[in-house]
Formats: sequence, structure tokens, C-alpha cells
Amino acid sequence: MRTGIVALSAVFVIGLSVAVMAGEVGGPQAPAKEITIDGKKPARFDHQKHMAVAGVSCGQCHHDAAYQPLSAEAIAALPKARSILCVSCHNEGFAKETLRQRKDIFHARCKECHTAGVGGKKGPTKCIDCHLK
Repeated sequence: MRTGIVALSAVFVIGLSVAVMAGEVGGPQAPAKEITIDGKKPARFDHQKHMAVAGVSCGQCHHDAAYQPLSAEAIAALPKARSILCVSCHNEGFAKETLRQRKDIFHARCKECHTAGVGGKKGPTKCIDCHLK
């Protein structure tokens, strides 16, 4: 009996750890490491650099269906980490055809921000600055 309880507890703790790591408990978290956005020409993106160095807030990129910025708290409250991904809304069913593809979404948002700047800081605008060789 005691062995069964210990085994069940171990399974619970492992399952909870996996869920937390996947962002399913306590809501999604900004990735701590640079991510690579796959595609024909993969691009790299570092959440921490954009947030800490450039002062970009979550809502400057992530928004709700009414195009209202999402706060870090609103993102953390999402039931599933995948719901923060652009493709969860920006897909073949998205109303504005020019914002259905990841490439178009990122180019529109990133180039706009990098050109205009945030808090007086502009970002790189050359293809090679974000895209991997």
C-alpha cells in the first residue's frame, strides 16, 4: 500500500513538473532562451533581449481578438501555452488575408517596431540581423 502511494506521488510530481515546463500550469511564460522561428528562412527571436534591453512589453506583439494588447498577467492566465502563438488566430481563417502567414505577420510587426523604435531605441532592419544563414 505504502509503495503504491509513493509511486502515485512520484507520478503526480513528475506530471506536474512536465506541465509546468510546458507552460500548462501557471500560464505561458516568455522563453528564457533565444528561439528560432522555423520557415523557409528561419529567424531568431530573443524575448528576454526585447523585454529587458529594448523595453518592449508583451502587449506590443501579443494582442487579443479585438487587437487590444495583452499584459504579462493576461498571458500568464491563458489556459494553454499554445494559445499565445500567432497561428492560433492568424491562419487560413483569419479575416485579413495579408496577415495569415507567419512571414507576413512577423515582417509587419517587427519591421514596424524596428523602424519606429521603442523608448528611443530602434532595432536592426537588415534581413541578416534576424534571419539565420
